[in-house]
Amino acid sequence: METHTLQDEAYATVVVGGSAGGIATAIRAAREGTSTLLVTYNERLGGMMAGGLSYTDTLVMKPRAPILDEFFEAVREHYETTYGRDSTQYEYCEDGYIFEPHVAEETFETLVADEDDLTVVRGYYPTSVERTNETVKSVTFESFETHHSVTVEGSVFVEATYEGDLMATIGSSYRVGRESRSAYDEQFAGRIFTGIRGDRYYPREAVGHADDTAPMDRRGPLHVAEEKRQGTLDLVPHPAGLTEIFPGSDGSGDDAIQAYNYRLCLSRDPENRRLPERPANYDREEFVEELPAVIESGLRSYLTLRYLPNDKADMNAADLPGQNYDYPEGSWETRKAIAERHREYALGLLYFLQNDDAVPEDIRADARRWGLPTDEFVDNDNFPWQFYVREARRLDGRYTFSESDARLAPGLDRAPVHGDAIAYAEYPLDSHACREVRRTGGEPEGFFYASQVTRPSQIPYRALLPREVNNLLVPVPLSSTHVGYGTIRLEPTWMHIGEAAGYAAVLADETDVAPASLDVSALQRRLAAAGLSLSFFNDVNAEADEEWAPAVQYLATKGFFESYDVRPTDPLERSVATEWIDTATKLVSGASFDPTDRAKAVNTSSSDPPLTHQEFAELLRERVGADVKSEGEGDEAISRGEACRLIYAAVA
Repeated sequence: METHTLQDEAYATVVVGGSAGGIATAIRAAREGTSTLLVTYNERLGGMMAGGLSYTDTLVMKPRAPILDEFFEAVREHYETTYGRDSTQYEYCEDGYIFEPHVAEETFETLVADEDDLTVVRGYYPTSVERTNETVKSVTFESFETHHSVTVEGSVFVEATYEGDLMATIGSSYRVGRESRSAYDEQFAGRIFTGIRGDRYYPREAVGHADDTAPMDRRGPLHVAEEKRQGTLDLVPHPAGLTEIFPGSDGSGDDAIQAYNYRLCLSRDPENRRLPERPANYDREEFVEELPAVIESGLRSYLTLRYLPNDKADMNAADLPGQNYDYPEGSWETRKAIAERHREYALGLLYFLQNDDAVPEDIRADARRWGLPTDEFVDNDNFPWQFYVREARRLDGRYTFSESDARLAPGLDRAPVHGDAIAYAEYPLDSHACREVRRTGGEPEGFFYASQVTRPSQIPYRALLPREVNNLLVPVPLSSTHVGYGTIRLEPTWMHIGEAAGYAAVLADETDVAPASLDVSALQRRLAAAGLSLSFFNDVNAEADEEWAPAVQYLATKGFFESYDVRPTDPLERSVATEWIDTATKLVSGASFDPTDRAKAVNTSSSDPPLTHQEFAELLRERVGADVKSEGEGDEAISRGEACRLIYAAVA
């Protein structure tokens, strides 16, 4: 681990936050030749992705963004090279999507070490800024250890902390808490009581409840049947039950935020585990009332243990709803106390289950099989160094991503289309509990999993832009409602958005304009050409080696597709061609239009005959004024992919 000393210097791009999203931003900016500084709070890199969250929260099992894909490939290669392709370790890594914490950390360290234009400085936080009107000139950082202060100048600053500390220091508007249901017309907003139809959170088969030796696949049981796919979407079905909203859900807004916890990594290898000791402030009464739930569901289901390579498991339990409200705006002393409370609670829960006489002996014996892995977090008493800050401050930016952005748009078989989209999200809208109170038979207040209504969504570039300053990008605590944040706040999604933000910083440096003034169309073309997905598709991924591939990503943000299917090899229907060319005409003329409305106008159910290559090229010349040449024979039917390529060239 290489350590640099922070000095009074100037960089083109300054990224604050060693989260996975911040790392992706910094790597991309540096890889494109921009002098980049990454300032982290921790001595370790990767945030939750290396600091405890070993189970990748994504439903996408195909390429979507290069640096994210590099990470998965490096993890996959590690387990194949170290243990062999026929090993259980390789099987449990599930193509690189599941990993031990130290493997993730080593992967991030290798990624940043390969970048000559990237400087990583650890253990500093922002304390003040120099700002001239809408431009941030410099940020002053202070060392956690020595309290030494350093001022760094930059052209572009990037907020990549979970807490939103940089944007708060700069003076950007932000939100903390929950919007009311009426604020953005969100079904799941505000005060809400829910229950789960089906097994709570994850089906028991997915946590090895029935068969302790079976691989615990992230999709539930291995080899998910085709009929269990999420509708017709090319996504791994999410194993959460369906949320049912209970009476008493008045939708009122408040300052409540969803619960935090530590995602513990546990080991059941007798040679690589140690049982936790009794915490200093242990109170068994906190855990006694949980016994019925433990007995009913079984230990592994209750702790939500999901297997990792090398006889380890990811534990997602020990939430403390309501005990984190002071964290987002709290001092570092306040934050430390809250984190320590959660640490002792997690260890106390394990200690209780392993030692208390009230716990049935079979459950105690089962619990004692699990301990802290002695080969993980070796400099932190084998305990995760990253506190799981699921939600803190959220930017109040130039666009607010809300629940409706991740649901079907009226009249479409897809979510709304954003003309400035730079990435996508796909995880179910969700929130952990915000308060302990609950209705009979339900979850604690604030908990919901809206997997039944969530659809892949486009992330607008405007959601990364503060309203008060022009040279700050916010790819992590970006502008969204509490509900909307649920589909965004996943590490793979943040890496996807973060890499797009890195390209934005590079383009700002190359064109000498602030990120808020960028030509978004030029940014989108840069992203599409580099293999970043701007929109989710069932039948196209970011690595499609076809000339039309960048075109369909770009045109997906302009309303060319009414669903998640491109069907690039299908013949282009005449009625669809008419609407596509109409939209292309608007793009060339600079006319404003709603891309969602344009998508609604596309009717693929028509049975009219397809256009030929020659006919389509003539229409483009006549309507758009572009002299383009198709690669096919003139009298042959033109494919939808080829038509997209020609339009893409015509509107450049």
